[in-house]
Amino acid sequence: MTRSLLTLTAISAAVAYLDPAGYRWAGIAGVAFVALMVARKLRSAFKQRSARRTLQGLRLLHPDDFEAEVARWLRRDGWHVEHRGGTGDGGIDILARRRKETLAVQCKRYAESAAVSAAQVRDLYGAAVATGATAAVLITTGRVSGPAVAWAETLPPGPALTFHDLNCLGNLAAGNTRL
Repeated sequence: MTRSLLTLTAISAAVAYLDPAGYRWAGIAGVAFVALMVARKLRSAFKQRSARRTLQGLRLLHPDDFEAEVARWLRRDGWHVEHRGGTGDGGIDILARRRKETLAVQCKRYAESAAVSAAQVRDLYGAAVATGATAAVLITTGRVSGPAVAWAETLPPGPALTFHDLNCLGNLAAGNTRL
């Protein structure tokens, strides 16, 4: 679509400038149409970006887009990001590195009433230990189940395990807090 708009702009501008056979009005109309299309596209992009700064907007994203948004937050905070999400990701969606720190990040785009289970937290932590990560981070638009929190509290010293759920995700999305 961008290539089509650029082509239309070039042709319309040429027609408006050169005015072959009195068709300057068509060139001006073409340029105005392109300006309108660009304004609509920018407005749509702005609305999407604004929606991604809210918990409800994050819940509307496709799971892959949610992972990409979390990766963007990490890059914003100075992390070097390796996206691993998808089928067979081994329990880690994103591996983020900064200096001597390595984060193993699991993203769960859930409804408000859904909870991340203890088994999912154990899988993340095990994958973090296996990759040599210094911390395991779970980010969910839902909540973390009580058994998962209880299991995390019994962990011996090792990689840190942190949860970012619906209670603090809005601040992360808005850039008010960092990972």
